[in-house]
Amino acid sequence: MLYRCYAKLNFTLEILRLRDDGYHDLASLVHTVSLADDLRIELANELLTRVEGLDIDPETNLVARAAERLVSATGRGSRVGAELSLVKRIPAAAGLGGGSSDAATTLVGLNALWDTRLGLTDLVRLAAELGSDVPFFIRGGAAVMRGRGDELEVLPPLTGQWLVIAVPPHDVLDKTRRLYGSLQPSDFSSGAMTQQAAERLRNHEQLLFDHLANGFERAARAVFPGLSDAWSQAEQVCDRRFFLSGAGPALFTLATDRADARRQLGKLADSNVVAHAARTVKHARASLRFAPETRIGYP
Repeated sequence: MLYRCYAKLNFTLEILRLRDDGYHDLASLVHTVSLADDLRIELANELLTRVEGLDIDPETNLVARAAERLVSATGRGSRVGAELSLVKRIPAAAGLGGGSSDAATTLVGLNALWDTRLGLTDLVRLAAELGSDVPFFIRGGAAVMRGRGDELEVLPPLTGQWLVIAVPPHDVLDKTRRLYGSLQPSDFSSGAMTQQAAERLRNHEQLLFDHLANGFERAARAVFPGLSDAWSQAEQVCDRRFFLSGAGPALFTLATDRADARRQLGKLADSNVVAHAARTVKHARASLRFAPETRIGYP
């Protein structure tokens, strides 16, 4: 089976408070978008992973870890293996959730291939062991993430909202830790922006620029060298506001339709800015052929 593993954007990301356990409580409206990696999952005599398009040891990436987690939880892979071939198109470590999406698809795809018959609750539990935003990608679509990101409220997805995603280059190691370490009191908020944006989706209304926000914006400008200049350039070229996704440095803006997204993409390309056009999608993945057992928890 060939799966298309969709990226995500954080339309809002608010940092609410520092918890007693050292983590931060968040409120974020997150949505899957059509920018995607491809993951082929096939039966094999042993468990093998291959990666194309990213310089990473395939034995230590999230796909391999997710497969090993499912083996540990079910014991199935000790008797039947699988070959997982990943083609990376989602920029890595950019705030777009590519690795988490791949990991969730690995869990869902192997659950179907090996007939381990884990339900939504078990898959979400295993996903949470891999990363705070991996549970979201078991279902995808639109959701409010709370707590560390592992508490999910499913929302009606946006239909066909076109976007432009700019990806400034960076070589910042351990970016998430550095961003949290750079937070100041002014970066924290109440969660009201996320609630307001979520209410629009509940009412099947489109989001406007005034509904978008990210509490890491100031810290990201300080942590990522050159991000402020790239941000200003994108806004000047496209004559509209751009917003940070996740912990960055990926930036995004709203487009009125596909034609508008392509126009803005052309402008950014002329300015040597790496960018992608995408639209909102209502699931976490698509498969080459219909497989009902992989559609976990979809209404």
